Amino acid sequence: MELSDFSFSLLQEDEDLVGFDCKDAEMNEFFLEDSKRFQREKITNTYLFKEGELIVAFFSISNDCLNDLGYDNSIWNRLHRKIKLPNEKRIRQYPAVKITRLGVNQAFQGKGLSHQLLDFIKGWTFIEHKPACRLLILDAYNSPKQIALYEKNDFVFLLSSDKSAKHRFMYFDLMRLE
Repeated sequence: MELSDFSFSLLQEDEDLVGFDCKDAEMNEFFLEDSKRFQREKITNTYLFKEGELIVAFFSISNDCLNDLGYDNSIWNRLHRKIKLPNEKRIRQYPAVKITRLGVNQAFQGKGLSHQLLDFIKGWTFIEHKPACRLLILDAYNSPKQIALYEKNDFVFLLSSDKSAKHRFMYFDLMRLE
C-alpha cells in the first residue's frame, strides 16, 4: 500500500470527519473537535489523505522556529555542529515547520503508511512548501512505539533532559534531503 494511492488535500470546512479513528483518544479529539477551528484561526493547517470519502491519514503543521531561549550553550552549540553551520553563520533562531499532529486511520495501520507520511512531509515541506525553513520539529509522545517511528525516520532528540517527560522534542534537518 502506497500513500500515493490516495488523494491529498487541505482539510475543508465542510469535510465529514466522522468515522476517523487512529486508536489514540487525544489525537482523535484534536482531529474531530479542534482541527477545523485551529485552521480557521490560522494556528495550524491540516492535510488529508483519502480513499474516496474515507480519511486514511492526516497531518497538521504550523510555522515555528527553534531558538536558543531556554537552552544552555552546550545544547545550542551541539545543534550548530549537527546541522553543520560555520561559526560566522550561526544565528539565534532557525525557521522551522512543526508537525503538530499526525494520525493514520486504524484500518490502515501496520502497512507502513506512518513512515511514508513522514517522508512525504519532509519532501513536501522542503520542495513544495514555500516558506524558508531549515528544520522539521515535533513533540513526540514519549512512548517506545512513537519514539521508534520518529528515530527510524531520522528525527533526533535535541535534549536528553526530557527523557521522562510526556513528550520528547525532536527535529529533522531538511538540508539532509539535498
